[in-house]
Amino acid sequence: MRLIFLDFDGVLHPLEPESLGLEKFCWLPVLTSLLSGHDDVQIVVHSTWRYEYTNPELRALLGPLGMRFAGSAPRAPREQAIETVLQANRAIQHHLVLDDDAREFSGTAVNLLLLDSQRGISDEQAQADVTAWLLSTATPEATAQGRDT
Repeated sequence: MRLIFLDFDGVLHPLEPESLGLEKFCWLPVLTSLLSGHDDVQIVVHSTWRYEYTNPELRALLGPLGMRFAGSAPRAPREQAIETVLQANRAIQHHLVLDDDAREFSGTAVNLLLLDSQRGISDEQAQADVTAWLLSTATPEATAQGRDT
């Protein structure tokens, strides 16, 4: 199993989307497109939104990615919460953390892709990095399954 740990603010939309004339989750279609054909990738939300919304609400906010929602990280600082999920789930073979706040991470074994908070996943380099991770971690079974869909 592969997991993406997902922050919302600064990843799926800019930190203050309204000030830029954008809506929240405006870049959700970008991530949806990137994950297309990688059906084994699940999503765990580690955004602070997990403190305000229930898991069913978070699933709904993810729209077309809701079917990939595996849950939310426990209440703890982000890095610690992610490490807790990883330690509790040995079936996770690969993970990628999408976040825009370097202060939340101290450089442990968490596989962090640090994004620009104003461009998030809309950034072409970020998309290339996610694609590279998806391709480099795909198992032959997952790759064959993606071709069958």
